[in-house]
Amino acid sequence: MPWFEYEGLSPGGTAVAGRIEAAGHDRAMESLAQMQVQVQQVRAAAPPGRSQTRISEDDLIFFNEQLASLAKAGIALDEGLAQLARDVESPRLRRWITEVVTELRAGVPIDQAIARRQEGLPLLYGRVIQAGIQTGELPGVLLNINQHLRLVSETRRLVWETASYPILVILLALTITSGFFVFVVPRIKEVFRDFGVALPGLTLIMMWLSDHYLLIVLLVVLLFAGLAFLFHSLKFFEGGVILREQIVLSLPLFGRIKRASLVARFLRTVSTSLGSGLPLPQAMRLAAESTGHRALITDADRLAQEVEKGQSIFVASQSARLIPPLFGYCVQVATGREALPLAIAQLARSFENRAVYVQGLLRALLLPAMIIVLGCFLAFGVTAMFLPLVSLINAVSG
Repeated sequence: MPWFEYEGLSPGGTAVAGRIEAAGHDRAMESLAQMQVQVQQVRAAAPPGRSQTRISEDDLIFFNEQLASLAKAGIALDEGLAQLARDVESPRLRRWITEVVTELRAGVPIDQAIARRQEGLPLLYGRVIQAGIQTGELPGVLLNINQHLRLVSETRRLVWETASYPILVILLALTITSGFFVFVVPRIKEVFRDFGVALPGLTLIMMWLSDHYLLIVLLVVLLFAGLAFLFHSLKFFEGGVILREQIVLSLPLFGRIKRASLVARFLRTVSTSLGSGLPLPQAMRLAAESTGHRALITDADRLAQEVEKGQSIFVASQSARLIPPLFGYCVQVATGREALPLAIAQLARSFENRAVYVQGLLRALLLPAMIIVLGCFLAFGVTAMFLPLVSLINAVSG
């Protein structure tokens, strides 16, 4: 997204200046108004230079927890993070925190200091910090994204742990199969040709695969490499980002985990924002932007517009792509009551439990599915090799 430089006055009348990232000029003005900055000038600016220091997902989870603790305790972030940088063992994380502290002491807000080091972090992570600052619930927002990061990390670890054994077996089987197709099948083909026996169709397929085996392997490798490169390159285009999101959400099981996790993050942030006194439309927009998911941002903006027009959010939520209709029902039933943040928090918890349940389902199904696929592959090779022996015996017994 583009960046804008601004000049203005703080609520206390102090002159302030800085940079802000926003979807457009109007959205930048809205964000500054939410920050209670009396704007005097806003102009487009070049994106800030990116730091070369990147941190891992585990480092980010640790940093999130410490930042949440500092914010909850009311400790000055620059001093607290400077002390944290001296205590951490990871040189990479220490260098990254030191860069952030340098920005803070230069007067740069924490969300912008982190946004300048966005590379390697979750999409729009700086927006998450900004949402927490605007709602006055930075600790809750940070712990919310930590829960999401742990869920994603657990899913990734679960997939690799479950798939590691079948992958090793498949690699071994492919090695044996390659030797079989390249060295054994050609000699078997000569033997069958000498006997002049009509071969079964399965064996003919095996021989065809042997004749074109190296080409097929090369084409499969190029196909997967091309798909991976294409999927990665989509994130550099606005339309491509939307397409990536659709592809991920359409994946069996993985898409269900991603969807449930996204909705849980959105609902949790909405609940936190409402509890801090933000209006519902603003809470929905901030919560959606903190996820960085385009479809969710579109849904939330449309629902927010309906609320601002005085329309029924329950009716509008029926046609939402990601936001569940139950959210609209909760809002409509509990609007004007203090129970609304609690009701949405309970709804968020149900989606978190759903994501954990699908993780367990993935654990139960992935390993058997991969073993079945491997068994079918091996059964094909064994059957194709032994079927001609039956034909030879029939021909000899004649």
